[in-house]
Amino acid sequence: MKYLCILLFTFLLISCGESFDNMDTEMINKDIAKNTNIKSPEELITIYYNYPSSEGKPNLKIEKKEIEKNVFEITLIHDNQQDDSQKAEKIIMIAEKIGGIWSVKKIRRNWKCYDGRGHTDWGTEICN
Repeated sequence: MKYLCILLFTFLLISCGESFDNMDTEMINKDIAKNTNIKSPEELITIYYNYPSSEGKPNLKIEKKEIEKNVFEITLIHDNQQDDSQKAEKIIMIAEKIGGIWSVKKIRRNWKCYDGRGHTDWGTEICN
């Protein structure tokens, strides 16, 4: 019975978590390989997101936390997007800065849909 409870609890934890798409880091790492001008984690994730200036000023929220020395988890949320179905996008990046050079280790993303257009919690199902 004890093992059944542990198994059920584990299943609930896994099934209630957010789903993410894992993104390729190769292109961003090529773009930043020799760039010593990137001063902050916030600047790094903004370079990756590369929101077109022709689309107006995005509603971005960026947070960072140092998870170990010179390794950061950077979260960018673009809310209230000018899209008919997707309301918000979240990007979580793990990056390390060594000797003035950044290296992106992992990028995950997910999104929310507007009411009536799909899921309204963070996930990876297509908005319609």
